[in-house]
Amino acid sequence: MKKIGVNIDLNLQEILRELLEAEFYSIDSVISYDLESIDVVIIDLKYEINDNKIHFFSRKNIPVMLLCSRDDDFRRIKGYFKRKEIYDCIYRDDYFEIERSLRELFSNKKILKNIKEIVINDTFYRAIVKIDDIIYLDYCRITRKTEITTKNGKIYCVKRGFSEVEDKLRILECFIKLDRGTLINKNLLKEIDYKNERVTFVGDNWLSVSRTKLKILEENLDLFGNRIEL
Repeated sequence: MKKIGVNIDLNLQEILRELLEAEFYSIDSVISYDLESIDVVIIDLKYEINDNKIHFFSRKNIPVMLLCSRDDDFRRIKGYFKRKEIYDCIYRDDYFEIERSLRELFSNKKILKNIKEIVINDTFYRAIVKIDDIIYLDYCRITRKTEITTKNGKIYCVKRGFSEVEDKLRILECFIKLDRGTLINKNLLKEIDYKNERVTFVGDNWLSVSRTKLKILEENLDLFGNRIEL
């Protein structure tokens, strides 16, 4: 049975109980007791004052569905999507769209839960690479191939174009776009260095990045959300 964390009106919760076979938990209980294997959380924007709960669950890679009204701040909602903190936003009175979105999510999660590796299928070799080992992917204009760089410094070349690789990896939340030809693994990012204009990853591999792009990256990552700033 699916487990859903909720911070919504009670009448909507009762409607969802009738539509879905699921267990419902209050958001506060999920945060306090760190319940395992929660499948999704549904948060009504009118109860989310400072974004802390959205930050909390997105950091744990738990899908967040946001409920809103037709009068809510579009820019605020757009920011959540841009930072990949929510997977969907639906009007709170559109019960059947909420149900449809949840069923689609549950169906996709069955497929995605087991994806932990990629297979590089190049002309002369095959390689199995753990997703957690990939620090970034970028397009090489010289070879006209997409290069995949791992934590140990090994570089794999893929004959597919960058846009095709990007489309295939879009389902993985760990990769974010740095520029038109670079994807980075946000889970392995260690430092953003404005002085030397670069980002450093776990394993001390680094990538040169302009200050403008570093600023955009920092905004998209929301570094200070759910963290103590010193």
